[in-house]
Amino acid sequence: MTDPHPLYVTGADARYARCLHQLFGAAHRKGWTRDAQWVVYDLGMTLAQRTSLTEHFPWLRWETLDFETLPPHYPPHHGNYAWKPEVIWREVAAAQGPVIWMDSANIPLTRPDAMLAHVRDNGLYLLRGQAPIQERCNPEVLDRLGAPRWTWGMRECVTGIVGLDATAPRIRALVEDWANHARDLETIRPTQRIERHMNDQAVMNALIAGPVCRGEIVLPEEDVDISSGRPTRLLSTRNKLKPDFPLWAGFLARAYYRLHKRIDQFLYRLDDFHLDHNPFWRMYKEEFILHYKTGDGPTQTIKAPFGHYYADPFLIEENGILWAFFEDLNYFDDRAALSALPLIDPQGRTIPVLDPGVHTSFPFLFRHEGELYMLPETGKNGRLELWRCSHFPAEWQRHRVILWDVNAADSVLFEHDGRFWLLTSLESPCPGGMYRYLAIFHSDDPVNGDWIAHPINEKGHDVTARGGTGRNAGGVFRHEGRLLRAVQDSTAYYGEGMAFREIVTLTPEAFEERPAETPPGLEMSEGEGVHHLTRLGDTIIWDQRTRH
Repeated sequence: MTDPHPLYVTGADARYARCLHQLFGAAHRKGWTRDAQWVVYDLGMTLAQRTSLTEHFPWLRWETLDFETLPPHYPPHHGNYAWKPEVIWREVAAAQGPVIWMDSANIPLTRPDAMLAHVRDNGLYLLRGQAPIQERCNPEVLDRLGAPRWTWGMRECVTGIVGLDATAPRIRALVEDWANHARDLETIRPTQRIERHMNDQAVMNALIAGPVCRGEIVLPEEDVDISSGRPTRLLSTRNKLKPDFPLWAGFLARAYYRLHKRIDQFLYRLDDFHLDHNPFWRMYKEEFILHYKTGDGPTQTIKAPFGHYYADPFLIEENGILWAFFEDLNYFDDRAALSALPLIDPQGRTIPVLDPGVHTSFPFLFRHEGELYMLPETGKNGRLELWRCSHFPAEWQRHRVILWDVNAADSVLFEHDGRFWLLTSLESPCPGGMYRYLAIFHSDDPVNGDWIAHPINEKGHDVTARGGTGRNAGGVFRHEGRLLRAVQDSTAYYGEGMAFREIVTLTPEAFEERPAETPPGLEMSEGEGVHHLTRLGDTIIWDQRTRH
């Protein structure tokens, strides 16, 4: 039995009718019309525009929408794009194979075989954008449509091209929901909306966030050709032309957009290259410096050698000597390992402690039953690992993996009410997750016990900013009987500052915290760029980001 022929769907009003000429011409040249049907919705074209398209592309099937029977926000001139899910659902409801929506300003660049194969195998084809869905969809809409908060940092999907398997019940239900929600103006375009709320696209992302992040829907890992250095080669988007742009000059428009996008993509690749391979560029942009003080003594600075910076310091006492463990980033390697330094010789030579081969930071230290353990951040390897010290300070052995398949940052561990608690910051799932959220786990044995996920994890607590607002900025400690958590305050940019929160309730079923005043003696935490602070006895150590 042969696969059913694909159905391609598009539509335009008079403003975008000229775009359809270049879409259909490219589709014919690149094989998108072979063994396929095309339907185009006339959303308000002039008679001359429709006649011209029919003469040039006689294989089109034409349809219209009766806007008189639809809610008043549907006509295209309102800019809500509510008509788009309606059009797609009408065709999906009647189809028996793949349905592909194409925005009128798209231009196919290669054959559609790989895209159609993905639709056949997985049911849904969407390209990725470069912003998290929380920046493209009103949080109220995300909540209303049931998008779990821990998914809000996943990269958005764009709806300029939407591939759908109309025979899959789950996909049919998704498109029907999309069309039904578009009927509510406050859902598709809320009155009080964030600046970049993307209407129909926002609703689609809210509906698929949970299934995609749980692995129930598999999308291609391909970027749309906007703000990306290495986008899909399938098609070019947003090739907009004015209605009176002459047909004979179409090749000039395509050449212009092609050149413009190639330059744009090159610049993005160049920027990525600078960040990944140019240590001097990184040194210019960012530097952390360690400071510490004991009691009422003066503040001292721990200087890193050229080509390095030190950050995320923790203190531990061993044989009566106070040591600082910290992230030691090498600009030339573009990643960090962990180093240690005795504070009796703060300007001495650092001792390499741990280098597991990926960027490593936040060396949280704790003792249990006479042994010293470390819970470093190694999120790039997809695990949260527990290490045991076999010979202080430089020999460590991996004891176990606590969490698998996660990107966990800034993890701390402490005891409270007879249980051990792990507070960490998990990256929103799916490749390129941009926001982090607070995740809590508890156990009766911090070294060998099972870690149980707290219900707060599903709520995506602290999904607030790309920079990581709410991430741990040191340990959890007690002050005057209160349980305080040091947190990063990165609303505007990463490393902007830090603050404290009081953990009011912490049980296996509930969690609540609230802002707390800075404890006496820790006023240095209020300085600009202070991003991490810890204390042991009367010694305080902190880092400060000096460039941003």
